[in-house]
Amino acid sequence: MEPTGPAAAFATLVGPPPAPAPAVDWAAVEAWLEVPLPADYKALVSAYGPVEIGGPQGVRVRLHTPCASTDGRYEYGSWLVETHRHSAIRPLMFTREQRVFLPTEGGLLVFGETSSGDHLFWDTSVSKDPDEWPVVLLTTRVAAHVDEPWVQYEVPLLELLSAAIRGGVPNPGEPGGQLGPLGRQVRVFAPLADAEPWSPPARGAHVDARQHAALREGDGLNAVLALVPAPLTPHVGEGTWEEVFERIGTRLPSDFMALTERYGRGGWSGWLDMPAPLDTESRWGLAGEIIRGREAYRELRDAHPQFHALPAWPEPGGFLPCASTIDGDWIGWCTEGEPDEWRVAVHPRHSEPGPPLPGNFTRTLLHWLRGDRPGSAGFPALPAGTDPLDVVFFAPYPHTPEDPA
Repeated sequence: MEPTGPAAAFATLVGPPPAPAPAVDWAAVEAWLEVPLPADYKALVSAYGPVEIGGPQGVRVRLHTPCASTDGRYEYGSWLVETHRHSAIRPLMFTREQRVFLPTEGGLLVFGETSSGDHLFWDTSVSKDPDEWPVVLLTTRVAAHVDEPWVQYEVPLLELLSAAIRGGVPNPGEPGGQLGPLGRQVRVFAPLADAEPWSPPARGAHVDARQHAALREGDGLNAVLALVPAPLTPHVGEGTWEEVFERIGTRLPSDFMALTERYGRGGWSGWLDMPAPLDTESRWGLAGEIIRGREAYRELRDAHPQFHALPAWPEPGGFLPCASTIDGDWIGWCTEGEPDEWRVAVHPRHSEPGPPLPGNFTRTLLHWLRGDRPGSAGFPALPAGTDPLDVVFFAPYPHTPEDPA
């Protein structure tokens, strides 16, 4: 069927739909959201489905749609709730401006993202008519580039996409301060290829019940994934684990490898920064992080052994760092025994180090995300009475061509 209406106008810019779109029960979706949706979005989604707009080089815009991936990694309702939660948490670290999100009346409603990790919303406070809702962008790269994360475009979706394709629109989070011009190409967003229709949960049911359960139940990577969903397109790098092992001179714990493959480069709750595990070329790679960290620790211990209880790797039981924090702490392992036997160790910058922790990296991370201080100086505790789901998130740091080597 040939696209009509807004979808036909869009097709003149990027071409016809690349594949059949998953069916959407718009009445059911709008009843679950408790608001109607813009006609241009429904027309585009009905014709194109979950697609990304732009060429192979440069930033792309992704339309998220009411569908579910066949591998269980994406479900529209869960994605929407988690994105609203994340978007309410992260900007507060950098700006005083607080925004509200649906289901709060007049709140923002997410519908997409960019390949750089920025989120796209409608501002539902502007009008009761959804066709008049302007698009708002939240750039997630505030700390690195700009002081103000919100961009109010003042135009609806199709008009914004047209402007971004033809010449670009402002986005201070992007190098050059602009989103676009996007390439005139459209393709199915790969993680949602062969996606299935989405069925809204029953009224009154928590769409994020899995996350609430993960605060109390489960262990290991599966529990972390349930609590904090992993990015659909993590920046992992293009190397291999064997190349990493060769560079750093040792193998690494299997739980850490599995965790970093699922999440890639990014930050946990704005505190713990994780490098790209298989990026063997740039400064953002795990191998480079480990090499820099172990040399820095060795120099510190040689100069002040009284403040650094653990020996430096490769001495038996030596400290091998693998990640850092915004406070300048190093997180790594006490390398006693085989890699899967290594215990997590923290070298805090502003306090005395404690003993190695009893669990592996993934279990330590899970305890911290749940609000249980893992038992070592360096891991910040949650304020009393805080709901962990109000503060925990993972923010992916995607690769860009401007990443320095």
